[in-house]
Amino acid sequence: MSDKSKDLSKSMLGKPSSRRKFLTNSAAVTTGGLAGILSSRIAPAVAQERELKVLVNSHFVPKADEELNRQLQEFGKAEGIKTRLDRVAHLQLPAVLAGEVQGQKGHDVVVMRNADSSLYSKHLVSLDDLHEKIGKAGGGWTNTDFGIGRDGTYKAIPWFFISFPIAIRTDLVAEIGENLPDTWEDVLRIGTKLKKKGHPVGIQLSHGADSNWILRGLLWSFGAKLVAEDSKTVAVNTKETVEAFKYIKALYNDTMESEVLAWDDRNNNVCLASGKCSMILNPVSAYRSAVRDKALIQGTQRQVHQVINHIMPPKGPAGRHMAASHQGVGVWKFSKNVELGKKFLDFHFQTENANKHLVASAGYNQPLLKTHALHPYYATNSKYYFAPFIGLYTHAIGWPGVPTAASATIYDQYMLPDAAAAAATGKATPEEAVKKLESQMKRIYRRFNR
Repeated sequence: MSDKSKDLSKSMLGKPSSRRKFLTNSAAVTTGGLAGILSSRIAPAVAQERELKVLVNSHFVPKADEELNRQLQEFGKAEGIKTRLDRVAHLQLPAVLAGEVQGQKGHDVVVMRNADSSLYSKHLVSLDDLHEKIGKAGGGWTNTDFGIGRDGTYKAIPWFFISFPIAIRTDLVAEIGENLPDTWEDVLRIGTKLKKKGHPVGIQLSHGADSNWILRGLLWSFGAKLVAEDSKTVAVNTKETVEAFKYIKALYNDTMESEVLAWDDRNNNVCLASGKCSMILNPVSAYRSAVRDKALIQGTQRQVHQVINHIMPPKGPAGRHMAASHQGVGVWKFSKNVELGKKFLDFHFQTENANKHLVASAGYNQPLLKTHALHPYYATNSKYYFAPFIGLYTHAIGWPGVPTAASATIYDQYMLPDAAAAAATGKATPEEAVKKLESQMKRIYRRFNR
């Protein structure tokens, strides 16, 4: 296999030479029979050409995919098999997974994000033994809710999550004589002061992934929840949720500008790197983009990344909580290489390999294994001091239950951001917005709980 991952679209097309070779080999086997194979002591060519195929969505940091491909090739060489890593854009992944399930063919090992292990539960191999083995070797899991299928077994091995710390301009905070915020009340107070100086807070209230994650974390920090621990009972209409929505209204009016109502997942990064925003909640991609682009503080020759730091997500009345996108890896039941797929996962999650993948991602991959989360890489840059600990406060969608198809639908339809935006802008009172959200959610959960 070449060093570069093969293009997925090309991999779907058979080569004439390969088909001719297959027919030739088949004819030889038919003519010579079992006796010919035994006498030559050579296994059939078809059996020699096993190929382990892995599908992932393209990583934000390309070197992470390069390292994964290197490990896959190393594994293939040791096993005497061909290997192939295919990558697709993250927005294309759902369609590719659905197509493979419909056709019952495709890849062997596949990435499973958020609620995919529940959605595709009956098509995935149960990995309880491997989950226990990897977890024990890695010091335990920071999140035991992610990766569970509808039958209660693990259908995906938790791989990494993409965290949401506060990314903040430390120089601006110092200018107003404040310390870095620790609570949501601190964010409101400091953000109000900084908006008056022309540096608003940037938290999306829009149809974007970031808005979905941040708002869930905020609600949980106020003691609110969308669904109960049974993962089936809608539990959003409470005084805690109303209080959270009242806070969101104050945060929007006092610290933000109306542009956040139309932001996508790129706009907050741009707002921080341009020098306008004082703080956002975002993965380290915003900081890394500022480093890459050598963005300057307006009117100076100082690079903005030098005064950006990351701190833990804010604490609320119910403690510190944040939501995040979780990535796992599973094995299709219809794969012809189930045991090889499981063996590769065991190989990849060995400490040395897992750590190499983390470093290749420049720390973007936040491990769900406690020992791996303490990797020395995070000590090489003060911007990452939060990284070893944030997993203890981070949950997947559906918390305090597990990710399900229903919770994914609520996410995909941006029901929480829409409700929060309505309350923030006064289109509905916080009570009205919560009640409408409850009604929408109940309709979705009734459909999936039949």
